Amino acid sequence: MATLPPRRNPTPTKISKQHLTPLQILLQMGFPKHRAEKALAATGNRGVQLASDWLLAHVNDPLLDDSAPREYILYACPVGPFLEQLQNFWELTLIHCGWNGAHNFTPHITLVSFFKAPDEDAPHLSQTLKSVMDRNGALLNEPLKLETYASHNFMGFFVSEEHADYLKRIAMQYVKEVSNAIISDTYEHFDALTACFPWCSTTTARCIPRGSRSISLEPHVKSLHLTLAYQFSTNNYAHLKSLVETLDPSTSSAWELRLYSRDPRVNGKQVHKVIHPYTPLENDELELRTGDYVYVSSEALTNSPDGWVEGTSWLTGQTGLLPESYTERTAESDAWTLHKKVALNQISVGNLTTLSASPDSIPKIETEIDSIVNQVDADVDTYTEDVENLTISEKHQNAVPENQKLFVMRHGERVDFTFGSWIPHCFDKEGKYIRKDLNMPLSVPQRKLGPPGFIKDSPLTNVGVLQATLTGEGLKHAKVNIKYAFASPSLRCVQTCDGVLKGLGLKDSVRIKLEPGLFEWLVWYQDVKPDWLTVDELKVAGYNIDEDYTPFITKSELFKSQENCEQFYNRSGFITKSVLDENKAGNILFVAHAASVEVCTRQILGLTPRSVNELTGLIPHVHYCSLVELEKKEDLWEMNEPPIPPVTHYNNPRFNWSLIQP
Repeated sequence: MATLPPRRNPTPTKISKQHLTPLQILLQMGFPKHRAEKALAATGNRGVQLASDWLLAHVNDPLLDDSAPREYILYACPVGPFLEQLQNFWELTLIHCGWNGAHNFTPHITLVSFFKAPDEDAPHLSQTLKSVMDRNGALLNEPLKLETYASHNFMGFFVSEEHADYLKRIAMQYVKEVSNAIISDTYEHFDALTACFPWCSTTTARCIPRGSRSISLEPHVKSLHLTLAYQFSTNNYAHLKSLVETLDPSTSSAWELRLYSRDPRVNGKQVHKVIHPYTPLENDELELRTGDYVYVSSEALTNSPDGWVEGTSWLTGQTGLLPESYTERTAESDAWTLHKKVALNQISVGNLTTLSASPDSIPKIETEIDSIVNQVDADVDTYTEDVENLTISEKHQNAVPENQKLFVMRHGERVDFTFGSWIPHCFDKEGKYIRKDLNMPLSVPQRKLGPPGFIKDSPLTNVGVLQATLTGEGLKHAKVNIKYAFASPSLRCVQTCDGVLKGLGLKDSVRIKLEPGLFEWLVWYQDVKPDWLTVDELKVAGYNIDEDYTPFITKSELFKSQENCEQFYNRSGFITKSVLDENKAGNILFVAHAASVEVCTRQILGLTPRSVNELTGLIPHVHYCSLVELEKKEDLWEMNEPPIPPVTHYNNPRFNWSLIQP
């Protein structure tokens, strides 16, 4: 669930006054009481530091002083192997069937529907949940009994009657005790503040209950269920049903109760996660920070003529226009705040694996990575030495004919998506490039169009070059040999291909063939066409380009007309088949764009093109240097598991050294 992304205005001073509550400390720091309570509620009452960060980030939030209550909901959520099954199911349905209503939330059973509560009552809502479970004890130590149900408008699991009755009792008890806890705890809170701040009559007066503070909430009395899919196209019914049948509800042993809240502004909106930063150029535009969430109405997305929509930032509360392509849709629940979680039963979850790491584990992980890298280097050296010691006859005796393989990958991290509008800041009036960040390239190729040429033809960041080189080194360690390398003429693809070949040790022996037919979908280039570097310009920049290669589709042929989704598939499929027909032996590498791992492989696998929604839903899941492998077995091409793991790394926000300046 949501935690604050990189701080907008970091506060380096650590506050440690353990004898005061977080609210009392925030009041002593000078924050108004209603703002302090709003910040604590918005951050799940996780302490002064997080609440103060939230207040600083929301200093320009137009609703900072608004008294509108947050919205809360109580879920029963699975953990352990069953959750892993459901998350894998969610991902597969998203890729193969597109977005449906179930993708908007974390896997759950609703126990108490959305209700509103004042910010000052957030601690009571959490404490009551714990006290209810302490008195009721744990559920039977057995898997929650779930019954599968599938129809043309809903798929999910219904909770068996015996276990549903237990969950409903928990929900009823919680609803009953919330109101009682609110009234009694309010007066205790008033007494505590009076003792801490006897000199401040204004502060204590504001804590006196203002009439009845009843909260209207109701348990979910309908059949308890866990939704797997709804609001889906009937065309996807059979595929969804087959995926549902692969789930094993008998593994649903471990569950926990979770109390979430959300900003009321998210109600009825889509939640999009920011994947690329953006610096506003106009007053009505919204600043985007990687890791933030934005709330966008479905109407705005549907009616946008140019890809710009109005959205509200979860991080700052501000509203403005933003490029939709810099975000990707995510579950609404990703932007919720978790207030409390309590184990629903005592069954051990076992040894679970996770992709996330706490800050304390990072040094250990780095040590493990260093160890792995050292072992890889040692293995490569041993392998090289063994090969060199073989006689020519031994090499021939041990040689086994291999099937031809095709590797298709996306380019590495690009400068424009990482730094936003970088060109005005990195080129002086004479057009001389100036590096403004260590992740920016030390130099950029000279091009006839000058700096404007980079607007639609961005170079790689240094991290992007590293990603490509690591991919090549991984392929080398996996004993993959590349005979032919093809790249989209985009600079980022040429640089990525160069990095892969460098990691493979083939930079000087394998020349890069520039193929315009591998360029990305033309729908993103309706107004301005890219101005690629020429072969001569690339060679001057140090790239080993095949000057003798004749492309299957020239640049002029490519941009003759626009293309729809099916035509994009057909163009990419034509390039793949043409390359394979002309080069029937030896492994081939394609370095192109995010969609290329799909559109360049779909036809030779004997599959029909996906729809526009399916393709655009798939693209955000193809990250930098993602790679797929296809192998020709007899006369058919099959997709294999890639021979190397993916490249994953943590986001590193920009450091402002002046914060440390005395």
